[in-house]
Amino acid sequence: MARKSEAQSNKYSPAFIKTEKSRLMQARTLAIRRQDTAELADLDEKLAELNAIADRTPHKEDEGTTDLLSRVNQRNRKANIEAVRQAELREAERKRRERKLAAQGGSGAGTPDLQDRSVRLKTVPRTFNAVTPRAGTPSTPVIVPSQPSSGLRPISPMPSIAKSTSLEASIIDSIEVNLGDF
Repeated sequence: MARKSEAQSNKYSPAFIKTEKSRLMQARTLAIRRQDTAELADLDEKLAELNAIADRTPHKEDEGTTDLLSRVNQRNRKANIEAVRQAELREAERKRRERKLAAQGGSGAGTPDLQDRSVRLKTVPRTFNAVTPRAGTPSTPVIVPSQPSSGLRPISPMPSIAKSTSLEASIIDSIEVNLGDF
């Protein structure tokens, strides 16, 4: 700390004065407890000199370093936001010009540059599962007696929807879900 205080350009800054006062007050309290009157007188003299220096030193209303750093950070944040905004505007303008050139056939035979990833073929997403969704929970065949002597036959509670011949549709139709007492 001694080397740091010596290296400071503004030795009597408000922060330095506060820390030095605090250090001297702690040493003074220790001298009182030890009943060392010589050291107590020396510390009182140093505190008086420090108070005189603090009264003479012109400074803004005890502006701390944290306040100064927060203002610098805020200024840098605003500058970064503005720089990003300007870069985005330049990029949007560049893309607009490239699209306009491509639409006019300015890039040779009218083919887009393969290195430019922004000029890709537009695709339309397709769904491969063409099965119509059913309302509610999946139905399972209900077995009811048809006649007392002929046995049991399965009856589906919903009329069957037109079956799709795709593999996915047949797998989905074959899945049976038992919800139990739910």
